[in-house]
Amino acid sequence: MSEGSEILGTYQKEYDTLHESLLSKVETIAATTGEQKKLLYNQAERELEEADEIVSQMEVELASLAAATRMRLAPRVRSFKEDVKKIRRDLQKAAGGSDRDQLLGRGGQHVVDFEVSSMDQRSRLLQGTERLQEGSRRLEDARRLALETESIGISTLEDLNRQREQILNTRDRLSTADTWIAKSQGVLRGMQRR
Repeated sequence: MSEGSEILGTYQKEYDTLHESLLSKVETIAATTGEQKKLLYNQAERELEEADEIVSQMEVELASLAAATRMRLAPRVRSFKEDVKKIRRDLQKAAGGSDRDQLLGRGGQHVVDFEVSSMDQRSRLLQGTERLQEGSRRLEDARRLALETESIGISTLEDLNRQREQILNTRDRLSTADTWIAKSQGVLRGMQRR
């Protein structure tokens, strides 16, 4: 198994744990009212965001894998993404059904709990802002790394160019020295013959 698919396996384990927890919460929310419902709903929303993030990380990791492995694992990652969407719809239905029951006087509550909706929107906005800030930080880090890499590359190229010049100069000197040595040997041979 490649390192990339091992990382995907780790993400899948995290996702499976969240998936089970979310399914349980959706069932419980449908049968719950009041503060307990709000608490469970907010926990489920946070877990859904976490599941979304894990699936996004899987997609990033998937893009870095070899084509054959990517083609084999892509359907699984897509199915996780669809599962998250389905759970989100089921959560909304469960929360809405409970509100409907409260409005009709079922479950011992006679007042619709509108706070869940506003808390949900506020929670989503805060999470969206945090994700944007995290994305901006990551982009800034990537830009900084790219600039550092470019600077190192330029420095390396300059060093290589200097070394090339030194090698060429040394070769020219050796060629000149060879010429002088050959001339000196000719003169010495001429002197020996006399």
